[in-house]
Amino acid sequence: MENSKSQEFIYGVHPVHQALETGKRRCYKLVIEEGQPNSRLAALLKQAQPSSIRVEVLPRSVFRKKYGNEKHQGIIGYFSPVETWSIESLAEEAFRQTPLPTLALLDNIQDPQNLGAIIRSAHVLGVQGVVIPKHRSAFINETVSKCSAGAVESLPIATVSNLAQSIESLKKLKFWVVGLDMAGATMLQDFEFNMPTAVLIGGEEKGIRPLLKKACDFTVAIPMTGSLGSLNASAASAVVFYEIHKQREAARKTKSQ
Repeated sequence: MENSKSQEFIYGVHPVHQALETGKRRCYKLVIEEGQPNSRLAALLKQAQPSSIRVEVLPRSVFRKKYGNEKHQGIIGYFSPVETWSIESLAEEAFRQTPLPTLALLDNIQDPQNLGAIIRSAHVLGVQGVVIPKHRSAFINETVSKCSAGAVESLPIATVSNLAQSIESLKKLKFWVVGLDMAGATMLQDFEFNMPTAVLIGGEEKGIRPLLKKACDFTVAIPMTGSLGSLNASAASAVVFYEIHKQREAARKTKSQ
């Protein structure tokens, strides 16, 4: 894994709780808004006591001036950055968990809220890891952490310089690359995800870049009705992850009978 020595903050009771619970990154201090009558906040502070984490309490006016009026729930945590994985270590960990893993490859997801929502859906629906480009993408920050509901603390994430090269590396590591595209060759529900799968998901406006689409082994489309034309990236991701999860669960139950 890779890591940096710098600090970053995350906010919200659940994201901070998840960061403390997993213990994967160092907590430097917690900052509390004075007068917060919150039992969950009290439980979180109790959770931090064994590690002797420094706690700073700020008056409401000072806290809001420094951290704004985001949905911070009166708690800010300063942590070391989220650890990221190499493609090789991500694939190895995915196969350690299951013989038919799923990875999500995210192309040009620039909205931090969408990125956080995708990571949350991936974690909840059994995806083994996420691959994010270092360029033309949102980076893991406090907004992503909040919108992921703390899933960034548990789900392995790789950041890569070249997504096209990473796709070729994953193919060599026995993954099949399936691109989500409005003009996909197969409807999502008709595609059989009975193989190690890397799902490529593009940004809202342009979708998957042409170079990356050519690198896909398959393309699938989500069947839609109505006049809006498409789902945003986070909603589309959840639909795909659920379909894969559903197929894998059905196969598991059939095998166990």
